[in-house]
Amino acid sequence: MISSADNKPIVGVSVYVEGTTVGATSDINGNYTLKVPAGTKHVTFAFLGYDTKKIAVADVELFKLVTLIEASNVMDDVVVVAFGTQKKESLVGAVQVVRPSTLKVTSSNLSTSFAGKIAGVISTQSSGEPGADGANFWIRGISTFGANKSPLLILDGVEIVSEMLNNIPPEAIESFSILRGANGVMIITTKNGRQSEKMAINVRLESGISMPTRVQDIADGVTYMENYNEALRTRTPAGETYVQHFSDEKITGTRNRLNPYVYPDNDWYSMLFKDFTVNENMNLNVRGGGKVVDYFLNASIFNENGILKKPAESKFNTNINSQKYLFQANVGAQLTRTTRVSLKMNTQLLFWYRPVEEVKDLFYYTMRANPVAFPAIYPKGSVEDLDDPIFGNAPSWDGGSTDINPYALLSRGYGQRHTQYITTTFSVDQDLDFVTKGLKVRGMVSFYNKTYAATYRSFSPYYYEMTDYTDNGDGTFDYNLQSIGTPGSSYLGTSTGRNGYREISLQGQIEYSRTFGKHDVNALFVYHQKEKVDNQPTNDEYKVLPYREQGLAGRFTYGYDSRYLMEFNFGYNGSENFISGRRFGFFPSIAGAWVVSGEPFWEGIRSKVNLLKIRASYGLSGNDYLADSSNNIVRFPYLTTVNMNKALYVWFSPNFVKQTGHEIKTVGNPLATWEESTKLNVGLELGLFDALTLNVDVYKENRTGIFMQRRSLPSTMGLSGVTPYGNLGEVENRGVDVSLEYNKAFNKDLLVSVRGTFTYAHNEVKARDEAKYLPNKYNSVLGKPVNSVYGLVADGLFASQEEIDNSPRQTFMPDYLPGDIKYRDMNGDGVIDANDRTSLGYPTVPEIMYGFGASVNYKRWDFSFFFQGTARVSLRMYDMHPFRDNQYSGFNMTQYVADDHWSEADPNPNAAYPRLDYRYNANNTQTSSFWVKNGSYLRLKSVELGFTYKSLRAYLAGTNLFIISPFKYWDPEMGSGNGLKYPLQRVVKLGLQYNF
Repeated sequence: MISSADNKPIVGVSVYVEGTTVGATSDINGNYTLKVPAGTKHVTFAFLGYDTKKIAVADVELFKLVTLIEASNVMDDVVVVAFGTQKKESLVGAVQVVRPSTLKVTSSNLSTSFAGKIAGVISTQSSGEPGADGANFWIRGISTFGANKSPLLILDGVEIVSEMLNNIPPEAIESFSILRGANGVMIITTKNGRQSEKMAINVRLESGISMPTRVQDIADGVTYMENYNEALRTRTPAGETYVQHFSDEKITGTRNRLNPYVYPDNDWYSMLFKDFTVNENMNLNVRGGGKVVDYFLNASIFNENGILKKPAESKFNTNINSQKYLFQANVGAQLTRTTRVSLKMNTQLLFWYRPVEEVKDLFYYTMRANPVAFPAIYPKGSVEDLDDPIFGNAPSWDGGSTDINPYALLSRGYGQRHTQYITTTFSVDQDLDFVTKGLKVRGMVSFYNKTYAATYRSFSPYYYEMTDYTDNGDGTFDYNLQSIGTPGSSYLGTSTGRNGYREISLQGQIEYSRTFGKHDVNALFVYHQKEKVDNQPTNDEYKVLPYREQGLAGRFTYGYDSRYLMEFNFGYNGSENFISGRRFGFFPSIAGAWVVSGEPFWEGIRSKVNLLKIRASYGLSGNDYLADSSNNIVRFPYLTTVNMNKALYVWFSPNFVKQTGHEIKTVGNPLATWEESTKLNVGLELGLFDALTLNVDVYKENRTGIFMQRRSLPSTMGLSGVTPYGNLGEVENRGVDVSLEYNKAFNKDLLVSVRGTFTYAHNEVKARDEAKYLPNKYNSVLGKPVNSVYGLVADGLFASQEEIDNSPRQTFMPDYLPGDIKYRDMNGDGVIDANDRTSLGYPTVPEIMYGFGASVNYKRWDFSFFFQGTARVSLRMYDMHPFRDNQYSGFNMTQYVADDHWSEADPNPNAAYPRLDYRYNANNTQTSSFWVKNGSYLRLKSVELGFTYKSLRAYLAGTNLFIISPFKYWDPEMGSGNGLKYPLQRVVKLGLQYNF
């Protein structure tokens, strides 16, 4: 017998015939001998940490090599849930168990593996930047427009942040469970040691190349100048003389590349970014133990590089480099026959090196910066007595002394960030069977600490402008330069930053679990408390005061004959955020299940339909996390705060002294309390032929009392700027989660596994303190999804001046023309303005996420693939308009705008972009359905091919290999905007794994 995880022999597997005393145990080589009684139909294989397998005696070939699949948790047929574990067969709630092996990806961030692989999880990744490429994820979508939309994350009993979750290597995970109530809970338990005859060591080494999935093309200098001239010419009013901005001489000189300094044509993207980069990582873990002490140790190192170039003139490495050093150390000791202690420590050291300029800005500058105004850099020696780099520049079109030179900004400095996370959990488990059988207690104390420090060093570039030039007639040019803007300096200035916080929590629980014949009874009670303190508090007393919470929780379960199951849970939780009398909330839930396949009448079809389970649950949960519209934490909303020394614009007294007085900063609401969620879930579990498993859950959730700032109070109340908060919002969320898995061993050489998931989550706003009588119902947010886009409905492009004259008047600019966007008059008043805005398309967070894939093991070869996709999702294009925005001018343009815009020469009514404008066109830049696009896609998420020889496995793997989408301009998973930020990455890697 071997393990599916590492192809090594498994020692100590129980091999037996159910209902008899016939059994055997595998030896150190995985071999066993078993005499099977006559009439036996199946032989069972069971081992801690692996799925139990049954093989029909008639399939003789399958006994030659038995592969056990590693279970998704440490205890066979046990699922980790809140404050403990439950038998898988007795689960009645909406709990998703994830096999850790499915979470292996080419990225160092665990959350990038969630999309499409976990039923009930909506996940999107908007950036591929090393060290910042974690995904955003929500369990069953988004069910509130309030502050707290993310699931609770628990690692070994300690609440953690998503960045820490991202840095947990799959090799260290024993179990990964998802509780799908309210915002949901992800519970991750790391591996413990286990009793074994020898220590197990696993080593993995990987190296690969990383490149963008899609790169948005930017127009070259000649295309830019010709299109700018076109915009200026076609927007010059009748009766006025068109004056060409870019001369034919400049365009021709640039096209013929006469001189890169006199006729610059900067391809900023190629100057700043390279095509690919190389990354490496390794993982080492050790597992073992004896009867008294067991241990598990894991160490991971990641070295990931960005695709930024190091300018030849720069003294610094300006590329991104993300280094992660991750450690897990778990030790357990059996002090007595009934007493066990364990210590689990997780340490994450994150080092991030990067240019001092924000990386997302550098991508944006590839379009934002003018490509022909000046060269990126002049030759060394162009300025007498200056050894430093001579960067080109020119006065900005908006009157500034200089413009943006992306090459100089990349070169000017670097930043270093260091983040450290440490969690430590110490627990004591005491079995009290000597008091009464099935009674036990547990105590746990945990510590969490985050520290962050950053240093940035930079210089001021030397900028020079070309004042004049001379064409020598022989292909050479002479030119003169003068300093421009702030004087340059080679001195490195320094800035720093630091923050962090620490948490300590205590937990005590008592549990009783007993079986009386066919009756299974379990009762659990838990007390918990937590305190959080800033490591660097400010003078703000809200920052100095610790954050505290405490509560009680309980669970009671009953099962009869493993067929009829019932569960009752409750939480009695206290929050410091609310006034005395409203601080504690009671949140109960109840669930039940019927295992139909356990009934006697099912016996005739059990060999075909091995499982049929129907379950339902209904419960209440609460949220006390409060924040304002800018996502700043709100504490103690019941308090009114007053500034006692507000400067007033009043002068009096003999000397006309400016007076001070009292100012209300926050109006308190003593009625503020918990945001509450009620959820109904109905589920079905179906198993066929001991090979196919189908899980379906349908749910409906109502979130009420959502904390928000009032919107309907008239300004005559005198509360402008200090409008009070209250529990005013309501959202309804409903959907379905489906997972399907098929596992079949056809013979000793061939094992096939097929899996798929489907998640649908749709929400609607039911209350948001809107005015009761809105003149236009289509303006209302009620009945619309939380992340909807609101804007104008576009009816294409104007085809003629006659059509403009016969259409409602558009108020955004006076001189719109044929080729500009035409909008729909929603209220029929003959005017297009803000009153015509309504919801557009689908929300910007996917409502549907799905995935499907398969793996095949044939002899020493293994092959797997996985597709992942989304549907019912929109993205909004903005900040991608050519030539200028509402503040600055001199921009370049993307190539797709140059290729497919409406023009007088080609008045295409279906053009991707309207008529060009050299100004800020307030008509065409309105948020509208013209810019809201279908963001759905299907991508080949991962492919892997491996070969195993004895204890060595070599493999080739790829991620994000191709994508199919109706949206073509950038990777649609990056979402709304202009696509000019760090792109998602296509990764191909080689790996070696060795077990000894």
